[in-house]
Amino acid sequence: MFIIGFYIVLPATTVSGDQAASINIGANHYYRITFNILKAGKISGTFSETSGNSITLYIFNQQQQTAYQSGQTTDSMFSTSGSTGSFSASVLSPGNYYLVLEHGASFTDQVQNVQVSWVLDGSNPALLGTGLAILATGLVLLFIGYRKMHRASPPPSATDVVMFDQPGKTSLSK
Repeated sequence: MFIIGFYIVLPATTVSGDQAASINIGANHYYRITFNILKAGKISGTFSETSGNSITLYIFNQQQQTAYQSGQTTDSMFSTSGSTGSFSASVLSPGNYYLVLEHGASFTDQVQNVQVSWVLDGSNPALLGTGLAILATGLVLLFIGYRKMHRASPPPSATDVVMFDQPGKTSLSK
């Protein structure tokens, strides 16, 4: 428990990036950025379509991305539309996550260029409390185990003590 609590409390290293993305002509074209996340945290950032036209941005988990890619209607962790904007979604478990950019309404007949800046932040306040509780529980169990082990150990042995007769009291017999 101590190790699990420590792992949850310790945030992952923050990673950021800038990327120029092009959404090709056609209604079925989109641009995808894949994040392989090893620890819970947050995906956030900003975007700007260079000509001022509208795009739609989604953040998907693996299951949602699979449904989206096959043309099914799906929920997303986050979605927004516009020529510029920001995005943010909490990541609660490790796995693959996807930032998807698709054409805005009535812009499928042109290439859309988008500048995207993103940050993967390992600190997640929602998990901090859970991690601290698990860490505290682990410490308490460690302390209890140490106390039980210490009480169960036998007292020190007397093998290092040398016994002598008391001086002046000797018994002589004839």
